[in-house]
Amino acid sequence: MIGESNYTECAVKKLPKNTDIIIKALLILGVVVLGFATLLFNGIIQILFVLLLVVYFLFLFNQWSRFNVEYEYVFVDGQIDFDVMYSGNSRKNLKRIDMDKVIIVAPEGSHHLDGYKHLNLKPLNCTSGDPAKKVYAVIVKGNEGQEKILFEPDSNFLQYMKKKAPRKVMESD
Repeated sequence: MIGESNYTECAVKKLPKNTDIIIKALLILGVVVLGFATLLFNGIIQILFVLLLVVYFLFLFNQWSRFNVEYEYVFVDGQIDFDVMYSGNSRKNLKRIDMDKVIIVAPEGSHHLDGYKHLNLKPLNCTSGDPAKKVYAVIVKGNEGQEKILFEPDSNFLQYMKKKAPRKVMESD
């Protein structure tokens, strides 16, 4: 229909894992250790430790953004983009699928997906990791066979998908 939008998006923030806290603490401990090592030595060794500290800061800056992850799903005219954003300033497209190649969209664990369990597909996980959220699985025909994508769409996003492919989108178990 004229004037009708075929665009919607949905974003979910990934919950931090317990190991993330440990890794952050170890990264900070590395700065402290290198800082003290820089103060202990003199001459060329101190210069080497300063250079090592600068390189470590660059590494730390790059890795720190990986702890703040948000997934964004964008639906435009029958195409879905699954993007990941790190610290809100770095975006990477993980996957783009066309609804014409989608086999089924259903809640994870639903009986609608029983026919695909034997494939042992390794899923692309684009979820928050929150057990309280409803996770959906998309089975899609990819370049190298069938693929599985896990995501957490809101009701609006599901409606757009259902409007494009009503027989492929199952909203309930």
